[in-house]
Amino acid sequence: MLDLKIVEAGPHHADLVAIKAYELLDELYQGKPPVTDEEVRQTCHQLFEEDPTFTALLGYGPGNKLVAMVTVTEIMALFAKGRFGLIMEFFVDPACRSQGVGECMIEEARALAKRRGWSCLELNSPGGESGKRATNFYVRQGFQEIGPMMRLNL
Repeated sequence: MLDLKIVEAGPHHADLVAIKAYELLDELYQGKPPVTDEEVRQTCHQLFEEDPTFTALLGYGPGNKLVAMVTVTEIMALFAKGRFGLIMEFFVDPACRSQGVGECMIEEARALAKRRGWSCLELNSPGGESGKRATNFYVRQGFQEIGPMMRLNL
């Protein structure tokens, strides 16, 4: 298992969160993300400055190298009996996968959720063949499949 230090990010970490979020998008969209790295950076700064429901966790490995990032947003729903967390981005550097990093990040997200009194955490796992490994990982962490997520672009 990789030695990992996890911190809750603040506004001064926005560029680091944006870098990891863009790496995730680049991987998911096979080198053709729907937004630019600058758009991700600007949005990340805006969320930290304007939205108290936005939280990011950063995972640092040996040599204080940033190896993982999770963003989670507080939302509300009747089915959840109020507030709960939605994991929006979750990235572990490919070289650090299968070394316990993802498990540690999920555990820290779970602890954050409990501290905030949320009833649950949800996330959208990537689809297709590439998403099967991620889905299996999430199931091993205790997540349950509850159906596909859909989007309407405006």
